[in-house]
Amino acid sequence: MTATRTFLAKLVKAWPALPYLSLGAWLASICIASSGTAWLSDTEVDGANLSSLYIYASLAAGVVLMAATFAAPRVREALRRPRTAIAAGVLAAAGNALVIAIGPYYLTAYLPAEAIYALFRVGGFCLGAGLGVIALRCAQLYGALPPRQVIAYVAFSQVLVACAFFVVVGSPSWGPVSGGPALAGIVAFVGLPLLAGCMASLSRYSDETVPVSGRVVTRSALPRSFWKLLAVVFVFSCIVSSVYASVVAVSPIGTTLDGSRLVMVARMLLAAALACVAVGTEGDKLNFGKAYSIVMVASVALVACLPLVSVLHTVLAQVVSLASVVFELFLWCTLAFIVYQRRISAVIVFGYGYGAYLLGSGLGWLFGVQALGSLFGAIGESFAYMIMALVVLACAFIIFSEREFDRLFAPAEEGAPSLGDLLRQDLAAGDETDGSAEGEPVRKGRFGVAIDQLATAYQLSPRETDVLRCLAMGYNSSTTASKLSISWNTVRTHTRNIYGKLGVHSHQELIALVDEATAGE
Repeated sequence: MTATRTFLAKLVKAWPALPYLSLGAWLASICIASSGTAWLSDTEVDGANLSSLYIYASLAAGVVLMAATFAAPRVREALRRPRTAIAAGVLAAAGNALVIAIGPYYLTAYLPAEAIYALFRVGGFCLGAGLGVIALRCAQLYGALPPRQVIAYVAFSQVLVACAFFVVVGSPSWGPVSGGPALAGIVAFVGLPLLAGCMASLSRYSDETVPVSGRVVTRSALPRSFWKLLAVVFVFSCIVSSVYASVVAVSPIGTTLDGSRLVMVARMLLAAALACVAVGTEGDKLNFGKAYSIVMVASVALVACLPLVSVLHTVLAQVVSLASVVFELFLWCTLAFIVYQRRISAVIVFGYGYGAYLLGSGLGWLFGVQALGSLFGAIGESFAYMIMALVVLACAFIIFSEREFDRLFAPAEEGAPSLGDLLRQDLAAGDETDGSAEGEPVRKGRFGVAIDQLATAYQLSPRETDVLRCLAMGYNSSTTASKLSISWNTVRTHTRNIYGKLGVHSHQELIALVDEATAGE
C-alpha cells in the first residue's frame, strides 16, 4: 500500500494536471453512454433504449447535485475524503455493468420483461448518482483554480473525451457474445466512471491548492444574477435536449453514431481553440459575456432553421447538440469562476448551476421523446420550433443578458478582483496573489477578515499571519515558501508555532478552525 501511494505521489508530481483530467474521464463516460457506442447490441433499431438511459442517468445526477446543496457543509467534508470519489466511481461502474448484463444476449433470455426494465432503471440511476458525486468533486478541484487555468484544463479534458471516444469506435469489434457490445466498448463503458473517480481522488497527492476554496456555504451569498442564470440554463438545456432527443429517438443507431463522430471532431477543434485562448490570448481580450451571447444566438438560429431544411434535419440536430456541448463547457467555466472569485462553496454553486443543467437535459430529453411529436401534430413543426427558438432568445437577451453576465462577476466587495482582473493573470503565475493587493497571498473579504481576527486573538506575528493565510488556502509548505519568498524550513517553523498557538494538531483542523471563523463573519 505504501509503495502504491509513493508511486501515485510521484505520478501526480510529474503530471500535476492529472487530478483535473478527471473531468475529461467524467465527460467521456457521459459521451460513451449517450452515444450508444459501447453498450448497444445489434438488436437495436432506434434510439429508444439510448434515450431511456440518458434520461435516468441525467435526472439522477441532477437530483444528487441539487440535494447536495441542502447539506453543503457535510457534503463538502465528505468530498474531501478520497474514498468518496472512488466509491462514486464504483457505483457508476456497477450501474453500467448492470446495463450490459441485462442486454439481449445475456440475462434477457432468463428474466421476465418487468425485471429487465426495473434493472435497466436501477443501472441508469446508479450511473447518474455516481456521476453526480464525481461532478461535485471535480467542481471542488476546478473551483480552486484561477480562471485561465480552468480554461486550460477544460481544453485538456476535451482532448481526453475525444481520444476515449475514437479509441472505442476504432477498436476491434470482437465481443464476448456475437452481436453484443464489443469488448473494448464494455471496458470503456464500465471503466471510465471508475477512472474518473480514481483520478479525482488523486488531488491528495497534488502540490496544487487543496480545493478548500469556497468557504461560504449559504445561498444568500449568491447574487441575484446567479438565479437568473439558473433559469436560462434550465430552459436552454431543456429545449436543446428535446430537439436532439426527438431526432435520436426515431433515427437508426448508425445515423446517431455518425452524428456523434461529427460532434466529436468538432469537440477536438473546440479543445484546440480553448487551449489557444488560455495560453495565447491577452486577458483583456477574453470576454465571456460576448461568448455567451454568440452561443445563444447560434442556438436560436439553429433551432429556428430545423424545419426549413428537412433534408439536413439530422445533421442540423447534431449541430444543435454541439451547441449544447459548447454551452455546457461555457457553464462549467462560469461556475468555476464564481467559486474562485466569490469564495462560495463549489457544492452550492455547482449543485444549483450544474444540477439545473442536468435536470433540464433529462426533462427536455423526456419531453422530446414522449411529447414533442404530439406538439408537432397539434400546432405544426415549424411553429413549434419557432416558439422554442423565441423562448431561447428571450432567455438570452431578457432574463439573462450580457449585462447580467457582467453583473454576475462584479466585485462582491471593495478591493475584490473582477473577472477581468482574474483573467488577466498569467497562466503560469496561477493564483499567487489570488486577486489581492501586491505582496498579499490572498485577497481581503470574509476570509481575510477572519484571518486577521484569528491572528489578533492568538497573537500571531505578521509573518505567522501570512503563513496562516496560505495554509488556510490549502497550500502545502513548498508552495507557501515559494509564494512568501522564504525557505521551506522557515515555513515549517512558523507552521509549528501557529499550530501551538491555535491549539490544532493537523492541517485539516486548522482549515476547520478558519472555516468556522469565516462562517461567523
